[in-house]
Amino acid sequence: DGAVTGAGTRTLRASSREDQPPEKQVAFTDWKAREGQNYEKAFERNKAELKEKRAEMREAMSNANSTKRQIDESKEQLARKQADKGPEAGQGDDCIDEEEYALIKNLKDTKQRYRDAFEKHKNVKAQVVQLEHQMAQTKTKLVTAFEEWYDQKYGSLLRSVEAPIGEASGERYDPQEMFDLMQSDRLETQHPDALAYHTARKSAARDVRQRRGASTGAVARNIGVGGR
Repeated sequence: DGAVTGAGTRTLRASSREDQPPEKQVAFTDWKAREGQNYEKAFERNKAELKEKRAEMREAMSNANSTKRQIDESKEQLARKQADKGPEAGQGDDCIDEEEYALIKNLKDTKQRYRDAFEKHKNVKAQVVQLEHQMAQTKTKLVTAFEEWYDQKYGSLLRSVEAPIGEASGERYDPQEMFDLMQSDRLETQHPDALAYHTARKSAARDVRQRRGASTGAVARNIGVGGR
């Protein structure tokens, strides 16, 4: 009987697993490669464009800073030139020699380059902010589309399960949580060591939640016993 009971238990467990929907991380990875391919491509496009614009913004800031230093140097050179003329020099235009004129013109041109570089940085920074907003929207659309697909495909099965547990319950993830799953998938293929840390941290957090749940259940049972 014991052997029969054990075999029956194993059969029930196997059947139970078949009645459970796939874990969301597994389903999400599969969905991105098929039904969600367009959303994934849009996300990658936004990501690449954002990376490019951020590099352009850093370059514009570097140019502006470099040009500002050139302005300071040009001012010093012009001041030294004017100081070398001495107090007996007149105030008319005829007192400006060719070298001083070149220094004045260079200072003026350098100031214009600084204004141009600063304006470019300002414009590119606005584009970066807009792209970051688009990235957030794309991420939300990706997660929403997956949640709708998952509910349509496994919703009836989820509702038929009396006591769903963990991710197999089909709990809804917010965009950031689902994005973490997406990042975890990338880490698995690109940086296995980083994935191990990422997974361990998530597992520890899940264990804490489970212990809290078990503790709450024990308290509830004790209350029930006391009531009787």
